[in-house]
Amino acid sequence: MSRENPFAKLDMESISANQTPTKPGYGMTGAAKTVVRSIEDMAENTKKLMEGEVIVDLDPRLIDVSFVADRLSDEGEEFQELLQAIKESGQTTPILVRPSSADAKRYMVVFGHRRLRVARELGISVKAIVKKLDDITSAIVQGQENAARSNLSFIERAYFAQNLIASGMTKDVVRSSLAIDEAMLSKMLAVVDAVPAPVITALGASKKIGRDRWLSLRQLVLAPALSKVATEYSASPELHKLSEGDRFDALHDYLKRYKSKSAAKKPKVDALVRDWTSNDHSLNFVMNSKAKKVAIELSNVEAKPFSEWLSSHMGRLYEEYKGSKTQNGD
Repeated sequence: MSRENPFAKLDMESISANQTPTKPGYGMTGAAKTVVRSIEDMAENTKKLMEGEVIVDLDPRLIDVSFVADRLSDEGEEFQELLQAIKESGQTTPILVRPSSADAKRYMVVFGHRRLRVARELGISVKAIVKKLDDITSAIVQGQENAARSNLSFIERAYFAQNLIASGMTKDVVRSSLAIDEAMLSKMLAVVDAVPAPVITALGASKKIGRDRWLSLRQLVLAPALSKVATEYSASPELHKLSEGDRFDALHDYLKRYKSKSAAKKPKVDALVRDWTSNDHSLNFVMNSKAKKVAIELSNVEAKPFSEWLSSHMGRLYEEYKGSKTQNGD
């Protein structure tokens, strides 16, 4: 069997050495900018991992998906383009698989899920490189390959991070896999922990929706009532008739309108106002009373001296008040 460099025909799937990698749908600032600059290095590391390895043809039915999911939708249009390209020109870039730990005759994808799916749909064998990797190395390679290709949205990367942690990976491994810093990881996990899973599933990859918009949605659904509304609306025909790219904005706007209407429906509690004037008209007393707050205003010529007297006798007056409650059986 001949040996072939799997990256010799990367074409559009590779990242040009002169091209600055970008993340679709959200920006990275501060320390994260340094991380972005390392993406080309990660692509190069992936090349070295696979360089010189033997490419084999495998039956796609013998290959299982990765132990950790990283995608939320099928990317219909992009997938169809890939399917058509492979149908016309063949598979130019192999996928990476590892031997299955559960069955010696099976394999698990490290990266190349879409190419595997295309092979299944076309009923053809899939070109693959088989490499023995442990779970941690597989997770890092899978994440770095996705980062290098820049084809995962913010929520997909957050979803991948959550799945890695759920599978037992440390946060250090997750940060290495996604090439992100601690602050970005915290934001990602904050979103996927707060937004109900059915909502994330319904919204899908949301390719054009970045970090700030997802954080805004998170802030809304932190209210239990809005979280319930979001879950119900995410299952509605009204939302699902929209294209995946329009669903996030539709849900976000729906929740904001619901929140505004709920606030408008709350009855305003008027403050209880009482006033009193001394017989000699030298002291005016006004009290605004709410549930747990009372504001007292003294005015006129005796206002200041009376307030000083009142302050100095406050202890005795309060004890008299407590005594009156006891006498009245309160």
